[in-house]
Amino acid sequence: MSENYSRSSLNAISWLSYYFVGALVSTLGIVLGPLCAAFNKNPSFIGQVFTLMNIGMFVPIMLGGILMKKWGLQKPLVIAAALTILISALLFVTPTLTMFSIAVAVIGACGGIFMTIGSYLVVRINPDEKSRSSSLIFTDFFFSLAGATLSFLLAWLFKMGASWMAMYGIMGGLGVLMLLLTLRSRYPATVAPEPAQHKASGQEQWGRSVWLLCGALFLFLLAEPIFTMWTPGYLQWRFQMLPEQAALYTTVYWVAKATGLFLNQFTVKWMKLRTFLLICTTVGLVAIALISNSANTTLIMIACGAFGFFNSGLFSGLMSYGSLQVSRSSPTLISALLTCGTVGTLLFATVSSLVNSRYGLHGAVNASTCAYALLMITLLAAIACSNAERLHRGEVAAV
Repeated sequence: MSENYSRSSLNAISWLSYYFVGALVSTLGIVLGPLCAAFNKNPSFIGQVFTLMNIGMFVPIMLGGILMKKWGLQKPLVIAAALTILISALLFVTPTLTMFSIAVAVIGACGGIFMTIGSYLVVRINPDEKSRSSSLIFTDFFFSLAGATLSFLLAWLFKMGASWMAMYGIMGGLGVLMLLLTLRSRYPATVAPEPAQHKASGQEQWGRSVWLLCGALFLFLLAEPIFTMWTPGYLQWRFQMLPEQAALYTTVYWVAKATGLFLNQFTVKWMKLRTFLLICTTVGLVAIALISNSANTTLIMIACGAFGFFNSGLFSGLMSYGSLQVSRSSPTLISALLTCGTVGTLLFATVSSLVNSRYGLHGAVNASTCAYALLMITLLAAIACSNAERLHRGEVAAV
């Protein structure tokens, strides 16, 4: 029996959720300068304030499964959207450092709620392996789209004399749009209908493959931000580049990643998901090794493009593969996968800074290579004990 929910609206909520979180994360470097000037603080101080945003985002991601089981899908989305609007308005009324610190933590928590429920919605309304993988990759495209569009918009606004509050005016506007979407949508239950062949099986166990894929997500989200954080400085140090020249290499990465996110939604429809993940991880590992160790700047530029393109589908692909390890994907499973990945994002600065203090910039960039190598090993182990293929064959046979 088909469920009564508004698929188009739920897709729009998922896309806006990822756009919202992408807006928060990808614009930090642009907002940093105006914030330092407004509060008369150095970049390292403001950077530590933004740690509150990461912590705020982590908590609801970790507890997302409990929230969805207790309150459903609509109520947390409405509360998060309303809080975003309220805290953005308060920032305009009281633009102090204390209020800013509270605001980034609260908006970060709202982003965590959006991302958890947005990811679950994609999984929930796409039971088929190929459509789920394709939809998750396309949803992840909106994360990069936020960085591409808002970077230009904010740079133009700041050039025209706008203050740092323009960023949080935009976040408030996104909150209004989210509130309107969530109030008019119909939602499915937080547990998918149980297939007939599984009704008598009791509580389904996750298995080793799920935990290995949780580890793979952790390693992926440890490796990628280490690369984006340290590569420009490494290139300036090793090849005596100007800052704008070094920045071009990471720009190539982001453009290639956005392109890959758009195209790979079609790729996974004619390729097995595990094959797609293996190809992307293999090319990504070779590319990051070249970026970290090659003496040829042209080769490094090409490797940055290859790294971005093949790296683009890994987060969504790993999320999809993890959700396919069980017959019914629960909110708790999606929350666990996201939580493990988010831990990597929380730890990357600390881990890579320790490596940098002991082994220098070359070692810091190679920390990303090491994390990617461990990602490859973990993925191979997960594929070796995967349940996804057996479950998928069983569903096809049942039809």
